[in-house]
Amino acid sequence: MIKNRMPIAILPDVDEQRCIGCALCVEICTSLGPDVLRVKPVDGWKRGKAFVFYPERCISDGACIGVCPTKAIFWMRPMTYTPGQPVPLHKNGIFVKGWAEDAAL
Repeated sequence: MIKNRMPIAILPDVDEQRCIGCALCVEICTSLGPDVLRVKPVDGWKRGKAFVFYPERCISDGACIGVCPTKAIFWMRPMTYTPGQPVPLHKNGIFVKGWAEDAAL
């Protein structure tokens, strides 16, 4: 195993096509303590979209999944992640580079 990379069990992932940017998932996660999710700006979308930014904080309780009105959040099982780095977003079956935190604020 590579130093500073850790295996993880399950994390939420967000389907951008279903996410309406209501941020209920961010609110529940922050209020419960883990503070895993953020909202990123998306061109042509007024509210932005939710995404996983702090995967190492996730406690896999599923609260974000439960509050999502469009069922845009689902479990995924990435093999590894680097602490302090966003989990890559899953698009069309290919993992692509994640988003910088300052872009999410």
